[in-house]
Amino acid sequence: MLSMVAAVALCAGVLAGATACSSPASFTASEGLREPVARDKGYEITVPALWADDGAGTSGTEPARIWATKDGSALFTIDLADIKAQGAGAQWTAASAAAAAVGSMVSGVNPGRVDVDFGVTGPIDGPSAGGILTVGVLAALLGAPIRGDMTMTGTISPDGSIGAVGGVALKLQAAADQGYRTVLLPMANMSLRNPETNAVESADEVGKRLGLEVRSVGNVQEAFSLFTDDRFAYPSAPPFVLPPAVQELSARQVTALLTLLADEAAALPANQVTDAVSGLLDRATSAAESGQVATSYGIGMQGLNMAVREGASVNAQAQLAASGVTGATVWLTDWLKRSTASNSAALTQGVQLGAAMGYEQQLTLPNALSWLAYNDSILQSVQQQIDAGALDAAGIDRYARILADVDAAINVYYPDQLAIVQAAPAQPSPGAGLVTAYLSDYTTFLARAGKAQQDYVQQVVMRGQDPAVLARENDVGLLLPVVLNLSAAAAAIPSNRDSLPDELLQATVAVTYYIATTSLIAAVQNFGVDQFGIGADPTAVQQPEVLLASMSTAKKAVDQVAALLAQRGLDASLPVWAAAYGTDAAQALAGTPEATAAQVLALNELYFDAITVFMLQSGPVQ
Repeated sequence: MLSMVAAVALCAGVLAGATACSSPASFTASEGLREPVARDKGYEITVPALWADDGAGTSGTEPARIWATKDGSALFTIDLADIKAQGAGAQWTAASAAAAAVGSMVSGVNPGRVDVDFGVTGPIDGPSAGGILTVGVLAALLGAPIRGDMTMTGTISPDGSIGAVGGVALKLQAAADQGYRTVLLPMANMSLRNPETNAVESADEVGKRLGLEVRSVGNVQEAFSLFTDDRFAYPSAPPFVLPPAVQELSARQVTALLTLLADEAAALPANQVTDAVSGLLDRATSAAESGQVATSYGIGMQGLNMAVREGASVNAQAQLAASGVTGATVWLTDWLKRSTASNSAALTQGVQLGAAMGYEQQLTLPNALSWLAYNDSILQSVQQQIDAGALDAAGIDRYARILADVDAAINVYYPDQLAIVQAAPAQPSPGAGLVTAYLSDYTTFLARAGKAQQDYVQQVVMRGQDPAVLARENDVGLLLPVVLNLSAAAAAIPSNRDSLPDELLQATVAVTYYIATTSLIAAVQNFGVDQFGIGADPTAVQQPEVLLASMSTAKKAVDQVAALLAQRGLDASLPVWAAAYGTDAAQALAGTPEATAAQVLALNELYFDAITVFMLQSGPVQ
């Protein structure tokens, strides 16, 4: 069977070094600024999207039209009908949807009132225009003119980071041919390999030979600042510092986590996994003793994940030896029922707590609750596999490891994050009505954006294959039925506004759905993560520099927005803490066998953290 990574590489062309695009159109550079045109309570602007077809050796610039308003008559709307009718493929359509979502979040406006419409001139496909489409969405929402002599290429991620693409040399040639002076590239694309000599040279040198200035960008905020001559640059602000109460709590959580990890390690049989767990425990303990609390917590998470999975596998093998697949299935089913009940009870209790919380706590609570929403869809997926009678000995072992992951989230990670939310200072809530209305709008926004991402997953990543089959045959496939379960939950969200606890639950589902779809796309398409799934650590990444660049820029975005929120008197403790323990641990584990797993965990955390600070940025308390 063709691996999922290889399948997407062939379809999208990104990992293979080409973008699957073709277009007869061109869009030449212009002097001065391109002014947006006022229309229908919004603005329309056209941006030059670079495309390339490595197979044909052709490239060019597509005039991509974008209209947006922040005063829409309905809840968040992405109109993709025009570009589909005009010949845009699944990848371009998904990139447009992602651009609408990320541009809305980054702009600081309430995305629940945003409407976006796109247009192209003819058949075109590929994800590499996501970055410049997001720049266009920002320009249209803010009515900002952009430079006419600048273009860019790069995918867009939900945290605003710009991801690597293929066909860069051809795209630079197209930019030069069309009269552009400056091209913005993803950080990971600043080194190019000459296909004839196999030599590596800088994109800057290639650009100079073509008369171009080539500049790297890490996120869409940086790109938009360059397109608008720094009109959108984040103002400098003192770094956000975790409040003393949160610092003290996080230190206690580290102590408890390492104690639990030591107990789990002691219960394991002597083998290579146990040795790895012990090594992580030693690293985490050393970090804690040197005052690196976030690093210690993140490494401790890696160790605990590994330990509980191995313990679950040991128990599964014992059940299989004692009672065969039939008896082990009964054991697994009983475990599944207990975990499902515990997860449901925790989720119900968690949303009820929101009613008595302060403002920032209410808006950050869905970040913590997302552990449970994700669990819920995982548990449904396991139940579906059992109901289908699809379990053999390997399946018993696999799903036991998954249930161990779920229990760690229920019993450790979610309670720790909830405690951080509760310990953080917060302004008084402006009233359940305002928060409820805002959460309802944001939920609609993320659910619709997630649906657009899911369409991409089904059309491009799944390629028509049965997700249940992929779940058994490929680790990455296990995430697909989880996404479908989240999709069903998101589709069931009513359009009317409900009570605050109900809106908190719905916002949690929508956030988790959006991140699950984008994480899958990014891991497979942008990074080439092997064995990306649930219940097992990813073993390798084909594009490590892309993953690291995305992680770095996402952390920067979270910290920048948190610092600006602090100037407004708003607290962002949970996203800052989660971003810190994820990235600090990933940096500490660089070069180790656990490096890829730590990086993937960090980036996934950062996606949630970025959405959380963006929610705070555009919320009803300004």
